[in-house]
Amino acid sequence: MFSTLLLSLPQATRAAGKDAIATLPAIAMVTLHGSSLSIAEWVGKPTVVNIWATWCPPCRTEMPSLQRLSEMLEPSGIRVTALSVDNDQNLVREFALKYGIKLPIAIATSPSQAMTSLGAMALPLTLYVGADGRILGQHLGQRDWASDTVMQEVKQILLAPGRSKH
Repeated sequence: MFSTLLLSLPQATRAAGKDAIATLPAIAMVTLHGSSLSIAEWVGKPTVVNIWATWCPPCRTEMPSLQRLSEMLEPSGIRVTALSVDNDQNLVREFALKYGIKLPIAIATSPSQAMTSLGAMALPLTLYVGADGRILGQHLGQRDWASDTVMQEVKQILLAPGRSKH
């Protein structure tokens, strides 16, 4: 029933309303190798940020298509990243290795705090972030990120004139 609810939500929504966050908040994160990572490192380039977890079946299912989206959008200057809200960093590393996920993956050091800061009430949640760190839109739920329609939607949101500039 939960996946049915997610599938019935609108495909993409603009970041608006009183509960929407306006910019990416500072979140304590580490890389797959354990090095500290700052949200500031994601600013400067339009970015698709997928919030996910290994315990979330729709998240696991869509991860290979996010990898393909990353490869397809790289020439456009759009970065695709994943932010895991798992409690066990080893599970995230094992997942990435097993499924050949090479897109940048960060792991929140405080998953519940990250989810609260990002306004993530359910997973997967994907944010469209301009080069200046502003949230330009979001998508809640699983989708085929490698489809032409989705790729064009992401480009339209992130590369619209004046949208992703500082």
